[in-house]
Amino acid sequence: NVALDFVTTYFTAEKVMEGLGFRSYFGEPLSEIDEFTKKFETYGMQRSLAENTYGYAFPSTYLIPFLIEPFPAILAPLMLGSLIVRTHPEVQGLDAAEWVAMVPMEMGRYADLLLNVILGIMIFYFPGGYTWMLFLAMAASHAWIYVFDHYRVLRAIPACIFASYDVEFAAQAMLAPIVGIVAACLVFKSNCEPGMHCLKGPPLIGLCSLGWLVHTVVHLLVLQYVIPLFGKHEPLEDPAKDETFETLAHRLPCSWFTANPVYCLRSRHKYQHSPPCSFFILGQEHHMKVNPKIGCYFQEKTAVGK
Repeated sequence: NVALDFVTTYFTAEKVMEGLGFRSYFGEPLSEIDEFTKKFETYGMQRSLAENTYGYAFPSTYLIPFLIEPFPAILAPLMLGSLIVRTHPEVQGLDAAEWVAMVPMEMGRYADLLLNVILGIMIFYFPGGYTWMLFLAMAASHAWIYVFDHYRVLRAIPACIFASYDVEFAAQAMLAPIVGIVAACLVFKSNCEPGMHCLKGPPLIGLCSLGWLVHTVVHLLVLQYVIPLFGKHEPLEDPAKDETFETLAHRLPCSWFTANPVYCLRSRHKYQHSPPCSFFILGQEHHMKVNPKIGCYFQEKTAVGK
């Protein structure tokens, strides 16, 4: 999607610049320049593309969507759920609680931040006057994203558990080709500088692509083989070796028994346990009863946060 937007922006800027009669530094009309790299480096194209990139990034991508996000993510579900619960007396108990609960936390924020990084890197291809403004705007926008997510995690979502490193590793791996654009930009900007290569047309594009590819491969190899060397080593002795189901169930309300609705029904209606096994419902842990004989050990006297 971003690539399509940039291609469309380029061809639009090209037609506008040609229609306005822009010329290169050497006085050559833009419409008479056939070479892509030569036309891309002209002042008119550089200025127009830089302005469009900055406008595309801020506030359109960096800020506005995240200012709007609290309304569809928190306020709208709460208001709609409250209206449904208030106007439908048959909606009670767990169903009512689910209607007014916020949507679960997911990992889509990684994609948002990766897109922002792409737009920030693209500005390196253009005049430096836009660079500092764009990165300051990115920093301010990301500060708002952090504040919003901080509030959402602590005050809005019911709960979240991310038990593996897989999503984090995937996001870091996706960052490799994005940061590789910086290497391609370095190759492009150093072209024909003193002591550097001097290419034009397809050879220059090929060299930029090679720089991108080399960085991406090295980045992924470092991520896969070097970074783990600086991580924590697995303990020689299992820290939970002496922990039993009973000690764990004292701390955690959700177990095989309490999370199994069939077992909870059997406990109440078939085995006639007293008290029966309480079914685990997020946010209702304080209603759970202790019965050590059937493996139910968790008890919370009052609701947390009440």
